[in-house]
Amino acid sequence: MDEPSVERLAVHRVGNLSRGERLQLSDRATEVDEAVSDLILAGYLKGIVSDKRKYQFFHESDLNQNELYHFTRQFFRGELDFLAVSQRIARHLQAHSQHPNIREGDLLVILFNGLPYGEDTQRGLGVFKSEVRDDFLTVIESANVFDVSHASGINPRLIDKGALILENGPTVYAVDRLGNQTKFWLDDFLKALRVPDTGSSSKMMVEVLDQLSDDIDDPSAQARFKDEVLTLCREETDVSPRQVAAMAEKFVPREHVSQALDNAAESYGFALDHDAGLPAQRVFKRLERTWSKVGVGHGISVLLPSELSLQGVRSSDDDEGELTLTLTLLRRPPNE
Repeated sequence: MDEPSVERLAVHRVGNLSRGERLQLSDRATEVDEAVSDLILAGYLKGIVSDKRKYQFFHESDLNQNELYHFTRQFFRGELDFLAVSQRIARHLQAHSQHPNIREGDLLVILFNGLPYGEDTQRGLGVFKSEVRDDFLTVIESANVFDVSHASGINPRLIDKGALILENGPTVYAVDRLGNQTKFWLDDFLKALRVPDTGSSSKMMVEVLDQLSDDIDDPSAQARFKDEVLTLCREETDVSPRQVAAMAEKFVPREHVSQALDNAAESYGFALDHDAGLPAQRVFKRLERTWSKVGVGHGISVLLPSELSLQGVRSSDDDEGELTLTLTLLRRPPNE
């Protein structure tokens, strides 16, 4: 099987429309020598291919109306040449660069070949925008004298914004290191949704359960909810969102459960499959770390070791303002 390689490279400069910064398109592809190719493969390609960064193009009515997906399909079918598709990608990015926090930057469009695809290989289009330049010191040798000078450039091992669009299917790997404030790279430019994996789904489930636990005001009821969830995770191989939702509805209104799931879906970029089983032990271990801090009322929390669970809280407040809390704890059997 062929090793991944860099076939073509084009560089364009994309500005911010809201600041009147113009788009500068290169009229030819860039020559790529072996040293540049090695840096791109070790930095951009290696840094973006990960299950945690797997997304899928989407459109509300027809996937072919997703502009970036449409452009790249035209290229892979041979209807657009490489420079033309790179320029269309740059124009599309410029059109969506209007948020005041979006910086001007260099856009690198890279054609990769030899990417794994089952027992075969496929091509991929890499789209990387560099918004932050790194400063370097370079040593210059002349005769017996060494001088130091300053240089500024792009670090391919530190991806600001990137995407790898694969030839076969609507899959795209994406990363947006600086996108906490705008999110335009994923939502507007790529228009892509996260493809859930076991790790991200389990983490999302834990965050939903933690939010629901915080919605339970009574410390004793909160403790019972946590014990029931942890017991379920200890006894089952897999747990589904539908199971934990049904359990949570005994403690909080159904609309709270739906809202917690909707909030998590918006944050993660995908919704949990209600009937999909998640590894119970993974969920249990995450919850055990998260739920070691237990609220006992009056704004007070205590840290409990994993072998103890809170069964009840009694409080008394005398006339002199002294508050007494009595906690009833249960020691779990060692085999749990």
